[in-house]
Amino acid sequence: MVKFAVCDDERTIVDNISDKLREYYPGECEIKKYVDGESLLADRCQEAFDAFFLDIGMLGLDGLELAKRIRENDRNVKIVFVTNKEDLAHIGYIYGAFRYVRKSKLEQELRETAESLKEYFDSFSEYLIFKTPIGEVTRFIKSIKYFEAHGHVVTLVCNENEDHVCGTMKEYENRLRNSGFIRIHKSYLVNYRYIYSIEINDVRLTCGKILPLSRNRVDEVKKKLRECLINIK
Repeated sequence: MVKFAVCDDERTIVDNISDKLREYYPGECEIKKYVDGESLLADRCQEAFDAFFLDIGMLGLDGLELAKRIRENDRNVKIVFVTNKEDLAHIGYIYGAFRYVRKSKLEQELRETAESLKEYFDSFSEYLIFKTPIGEVTRFIKSIKYFEAHGHVVTLVCNENEDHVCGTMKEYENRLRNSGFIRIHKSYLVNYRYIYSIEINDVRLTCGKILPLSRNRVDEVKKKLRECLINIK
């Protein structure tokens, strides 16, 4: 189930986008509607959304300011800008916009955007099987935040679970090299999708967790992160 937030100060636009999304995701989505940015921000403290559709030109808290606030805590959630001001659309990419939809071509571009989002969300179904001391577990690749090693014990940390898995960090580094995992420290292998920022001595994740970064790996980690952002969904 994909959860959307649709925010536009024109109620007809909100309803139109919501109705179209339900057509494109029959029985597969939940939609919350908003006609002002303040209400969306208030709800966001209590609810997790998979994608936001934000009007750039709203009165009050507009889509660009909303995106800025959202990105302060989450660099991975998908943001789609909706606008009738085509000269402002490019600004949205400063905030990591997934797409922008022009109101003048709403139906065509909304369908294209919905298809791209569906392709992205479907990719979350890719999974791996891990051996643990008590049996095998299946984990979706994009749900894995990082691996942490203490001595000979490797812990796999996901959004919902933590598992002690069999094997070494080197083995997992090699196994997941092409899936967007970056070795930031001898004891940490991180999924790039959860990296919020890279500092001098540590890496901050989107969830707020701070992990140590080896000084001799800083340049390599930054380079690999850039490569992942370009080449991996």
